[in-house]
Amino acid sequence: MAVNLLQNLHQKTYRLETIVIEQKNPFYSTQKSYVREVEVYYYGKVKDQHDFQVLVTHFDFSEDEGSMDKFLKKISYLFDEIECRVDDEGNITAVDNLLFLRVRWAKIQAGLSETHTGQAIDRYFSQISDLLEDEAKLIVFLGSYKMFGLLFNGLLNSFDTKMKRESSEGFTEIVNPVKNGDTLTLKVSAENLEESEIKHFRGLFVCKRDQYEEGFIEIKKQNYHLKHSLLWIG
Repeated sequence: MAVNLLQNLHQKTYRLETIVIEQKNPFYSTQKSYVREVEVYYYGKVKDQHDFQVLVTHFDFSEDEGSMDKFLKKISYLFDEIECRVDDEGNITAVDNLLFLRVRWAKIQAGLSETHTGQAIDRYFSQISDLLEDEAKLIVFLGSYKMFGLLFNGLLNSFDTKMKRESSEGFTEIVNPVKNGDTLTLKVSAENLEESEIKHFRGLFVCKRDQYEEGFIEIKKQNYHLKHSLLWIG
């Protein structure tokens, strides 16, 4: 089933959304949403790796954007075309268009530098540049829930049995498969949250007839409530 699910991502369109609720103080909070429509193309399997291309065809960010939001939106276009390899478990193992991303980043950075200055901006530029110089770090970033981790989540070996894995946040993710006819639901919970800054963590992924249909991950921190969701739309 796992391999079939990867193959069946071909020519599918998904809606990826991240909602961020920030509690500014006990009486005031803000909510922002970041939506991407993503097309996925599967180009076959070579040895033990599956070749994919992921294209972000549409961005829709919250209308109430500050200057930093607009800045981050422009940077997000850097990652709207990713060519990657994925293992049978659904983990990204390599980024094949890394050189393309580096060249593209140089152009984006040059353009942004004309209108954005300051230590915070320089720090952000440096973080992106460092990320693109280290493929291992880039893979971790692209596999995070805020990027493409809902699509390529490394959970494909948990279809038959309960699985545990260590989160980069310091706690343990627990994945329980529940089968009901031709529908498989992966229920995600957590343990050892006291070892992290996370107060609450849960998630759900739904597959039907070897087709990945929807999923979400919900995270609550001290002053933040994050919800990352995925929906098959075409």
